[in-house]
Amino acid sequence: MNSSTEALESPATPGRNKTAKILLAVVTVIAVAALAAAVFFGYGWGSALLSQKPTADTRDAALTGAQQAAVNLNTVDAAAIDQSFDNMKSSITGDLMLNDLEQTRSGITDQVRQSGAKSEAEVLHGTLTELSTDENTATALVVIATTTTWPDRVERSKLTMRLAMEEVDGVWRTNKVDPIGSRISLDNPATNPVIPTEPGGPADPNAADPSAEATPAPQPDTGGN
Repeated sequence: MNSSTEALESPATPGRNKTAKILLAVVTVIAVAALAAAVFFGYGWGSALLSQKPTADTRDAALTGAQQAAVNLNTVDAAAIDQSFDNMKSSITGDLMLNDLEQTRSGITDQVRQSGAKSEAEVLHGTLTELSTDENTATALVVIATTTTWPDRVERSKLTMRLAMEEVDGVWRTNKVDPIGSRISLDNPATNPVIPTEPGGPADPNAADPSAEATPAPQPDTGGN
């Protein structure tokens, strides 16, 4: 009886101890790998968010600056002409733009100041087509609607502009502005310029075909032989 009891209470065999150690090691490795993966992917996800946020903020700031520039450059009040030019100046940069603005300001006459004219602009749509976070430059397309009020009439029109932007002292300003196409009247579409038809495009159904041969007119019957 004593020998049987001692056998039951004896330590596990060396083979079973070795198997248990191997299983423990495998479980430990798996746990460490899972923890490492969680830390790595968690860091990568957080790092991606942190790296994308400055770019998104820069994009928003550049677009906001472009839209504000488009509005300022197309908003003029004859009764407060100096303030209008100051607003324009706050949205531009570069010698060319600044010099052109000052020349225009110096050419304003008392007749213009007393004309009672007023032009207001609002943004219809805007988007960035280029952005360089390294050089802090961007290019934007902005569509605006302008309402110009004269003492005797009101004119509304739409204009698309391409603006080259750069960040100057934390503010996005434009150093070049190009109109895209012509200004489009919103009051009288019939006066808008006609866009030429592309080669190979649909032809005017009312236009005569220059290549067609004219059908000769029937000759009168004289009754002779």
